[in-house]
Amino acid sequence: MRIGFPLLAVALLILFFLSLLIGSVHVPAFEVWQALTGGDAPSLSQKIVTAVRLPRAITAALGSASLAVAGLLMQTLFRNPLAGPSVLGLSSGASLAVAVTVMGGVGQGLGYISVTLAAVVGSFAVLLIILAVARRFTDITTVLIVGLMLSFFTSAMVGLLQSMADEASLKAFVFWGLGSFTGVSMGQMAVFAIPLLLAIATSVLLVKPLNALLLGEMHAKSMGVRIGRLRIAVMVVTGILTGVVTAFCGPVAFIGLASPHFARMASRTVSHAVVLPATVLIGATLGLLCDLIARWPFADTGIPLNTVCAFLGAPVVVYLIFAGRRRKWLI
Repeated sequence: MRIGFPLLAVALLILFFLSLLIGSVHVPAFEVWQALTGGDAPSLSQKIVTAVRLPRAITAALGSASLAVAGLLMQTLFRNPLAGPSVLGLSSGASLAVAVTVMGGVGQGLGYISVTLAAVVGSFAVLLIILAVARRFTDITTVLIVGLMLSFFTSAMVGLLQSMADEASLKAFVFWGLGSFTGVSMGQMAVFAIPLLLAIATSVLLVKPLNALLLGEMHAKSMGVRIGRLRIAVMVVTGILTGVVTAFCGPVAFIGLASPHFARMASRTVSHAVVLPATVLIGATLGLLCDLIARWPFADTGIPLNTVCAFLGAPVVVYLIFAGRRRKWLI
């Protein structure tokens, strides 16, 4: 992986610059560079790059990296290669809260702030329920089943609200559900980035106990790992990562599920000391790639982000699962 990390970093930088370069309005590469470095760029180019494209690129990279880390943590905790950021029902909880806000008429005077707050509250409400279940039951499968049932319940409630919503509210909710990296301005970047960076930094502290957990709970306990505390720590970190990204970007699909598989395949190991940083780089790279395809400049209209993620993610995950089972690098 010594060669892989530099390659991933270069790919990430290239895609990040392309995100600043490509758009509906043509901005030459040297003007993009001047806008970033404080040079004498035209005012229009400066505004397009720094106020529109730069926050979108940062959001795509950081948000996708956060979902990728959440997916890795969930797959390790549940020892399930199909686990992702939404496995505990956090995304569904956010969707229900946003549905109540948008289609139920709650907090209409707050505008976009109401949607963001609703998504955060919905995610953490579900997280609190899951944490209560985790304290009551030691079997991690029970926690997983409760999370899935919460997802089904909240999806049913969303469907009920959709059936009663007016056309304008229904359209607004569907648009939010398609996912987008355009919802964070530079003024909101600190609120978006700080919780995510702190959660990712916390996940680094969990590397050793997570590696022990890969060998089984009994082995981890024999090494002094407190399984209950580790489980709660992973859930809280995952809740922060998923809740914040979902609040600002909508329920972005497949990136959190696919990125850890790519990381294990690239590193040929399951050690989190290697897989975690690889997952961060691959998640950010995939997010920028999907965002670029979603706003492909030769298309008359943009493509929904989740459509791109599903087209790229679904076949890749299927292939990686079969390939991983043969090569023994998958959980």
